[in-house]
Amino acid sequence: MVDGTNESESEQSVVTPERRKDQRLVVSLPVQVKGHEDNGKPWDEMSTTEDFSSGGARFPLGKAVHIGQVLLVSLPLPKRYRLFALTDPAYTVYALVRDVFAAWPKNKVGVMFLGKHPPKGYQLKPGGKYRLPTDPEAAPKERRLYTRLDVFINLKLRRSNADSTSVQEEQTVTENLSRGGTRVPTAMKVEKGEVLVVEDPAGAFSTRVEVRNVFVGKDGIPRLNLRFLDGAAPDKLIAAAGIAGIA
Repeated sequence: MVDGTNESESEQSVVTPERRKDQRLVVSLPVQVKGHEDNGKPWDEMSTTEDFSSGGARFPLGKAVHIGQVLLVSLPLPKRYRLFALTDPAYTVYALVRDVFAAWPKNKVGVMFLGKHPPKGYQLKPGGKYRLPTDPEAAPKERRLYTRLDVFINLKLRRSNADSTSVQEEQTVTENLSRGGTRVPTAMKVEKGEVLVVEDPAGAFSTRVEVRNVFVGKDGIPRLNLRFLDGAAPDKLIAAAGIAGIA
């Protein structure tokens, strides 16, 4: 049985048995995915697995989701990979989003199966975020951890589809920058929660970023607040901004 304990209003701890890293099978299965917006509004989407095991699955998803969200997935998983519902046509299981891989038009989402019951607190906040006991502690005051300066550095913003056969790229420029994230103007239509890639135009670095907010400035230009996912901002980017050594 899956249980949880409150950590904060927005993040809770999911207590679940440690799972072995089962070998995943590269098999396409139809999967129905149900989730909730931050405000609790439900949504659902049909997809197809790229791989699966008894512990989880990966599939493309057009809906923007975040690491730590809980989804309800239903798929015709072979019986030998199930922990329950062995005679049901579909295996309906709650799953925790563990990875979001940058792709376009749909991101690749990796989930870990939790069980037939949702985590504690899910009914009150189905769109909340959850973590495993082994996950690092969340930083609720993330914006205060880093000094953010107004600097202008050329970047390339990239999104690609699941197999990288279609790629959207644009040149942009940072409007501010810290070790945790940056803000850039954009002409691409992206959603909050998408995972993109930012690169140095000369190829000096490349890192994944999560779209934390999308808004239109007073000048009518859309802007993205981006959070670096692969650690702090690349050292070369920090050095180029002249803020090396600043926390």
